[in-house]
Amino acid sequence: MAELRKLRTRAGEPSFRKMAAKSGAVSHATLHLTVTGRRLQPWETVREFVRACDGDEEEWHARWQGVQLVLSGDREPDPAPAPVRSRWRSKRVLVPLALVLVAAIAAVVVILVAPGGDDVAGPPHPGDSSRFVSDVTIPDETVVKPGSQFVKVWEIKNTGTVEWRKRYLRRTDLPVAPGACRTPERIPVNDTAPQGHVQVTVTVSTPPTAPVDCKVFWKMVDEQDRELFPASKPIYFSVLVRP
Repeated sequence: MAELRKLRTRAGEPSFRKMAAKSGAVSHATLHLTVTGRRLQPWETVREFVRACDGDEEEWHARWQGVQLVLSGDREPDPAPAPVRSRWRSKRVLVPLALVLVAAIAAVVVILVAPGGDDVAGPPHPGDSSRFVSDVTIPDETVVKPGSQFVKVWEIKNTGTVEWRKRYLRRTDLPVAPGACRTPERIPVNDTAPQGHVQVTVTVSTPPTAPVDCKVFWKMVDEQDRELFPASKPIYFSVLVRP
């Protein structure tokens, strides 16, 4: 989306990795798809992009809803202008919000329907799907000691029709900030047949100082570090490091 690219420019062109670290909820690859993909990303993804660039969530949610309506073909966006925020005013000209929305929608549609390229917004393998099952160890908000180690285990299910081979969970907030919990950058996921369950394990080292709240997000990737479920929510662990 051209307007989202302008928003990122106004924010100082932060790298997608820095934006992902600031968001804490989506990976840098998912944020990159927001402005390069050929399909409208879910609002949750666009919202994290806007938040990472200190944008106005209410304003951008209205834009996103307008684009979604146009692409669905159900009806045209409501032409009635919403209350205009001061940022759209100048001393000489008052720009109707409806015109701004039309311009933004047109820019998005051009990008989304441009010919050529793969549909990178969906999983690379048709029929691929996953579901989080449970925290096997270390429930969220567990209190742990500074300078210690613990082993986190998740259980996830292969809910699709594609066998998982040579896959990993990759930490999304790379490079890791000083004072954060330390882990490997990637952890292996055992080969898993469709409809099978798998437990994934990571060893975590807590920082030597406290208090610190550690919340680390992970996304599934293949051997080439390609994200396999770009539109899905990440898996995570969350602990409270206390003396």
